[in-house]
Amino acid sequence: MIELAYFPPGTERVVYQVLQFRSGEPWRIVDGDELLGSIEKLEGEWSVRGKTEIDQDLVKRIGQLIDQQNFNRLPWDIKLHWKTDVQEVIAQGDDQYLVICRPGIDFDSFERLFRECIADLLKDRWEICFKVYNAQMSADFEVRVKI
Repeated sequence: MIELAYFPPGTERVVYQVLQFRSGEPWRIVDGDELLGSIEKLEGEWSVRGKTEIDQDLVKRIGQLIDQQNFNRLPWDIKLHWKTDVQEVIAQGDDQYLVICRPGIDFDSFERLFRECIADLLKDRWEICFKVYNAQMSADFEVRVKI
């Protein structure tokens, strides 16, 4: 689960929780104990899911908050850094990632490189866990990193 706090500009006490329970699911906007609705990004635009009415400006600003988070960029950064070794990176939360390697790589060598270099790609200041699997899902390792 990923949980963000949105503080609307110009207000002191209003805080919205923005929650995503699983990667790829819509984001839920919560005000106190009340679920205001869900939003998702479709074709590059943030919109309300379902028939719920939420101010479009609020949806846009919360969408910008989500887009600015590092967990959206880190999978791309990992795939770009190890483009010949990594097939897929799935954010399972803002502190946990699943990394699947390409077939035919030297998995032991990749593990050494990954352990040495992954901290250089991180920007978040909390512990992040990477579960890394070979292409056949028959071998794996786990790396926990905190910068």
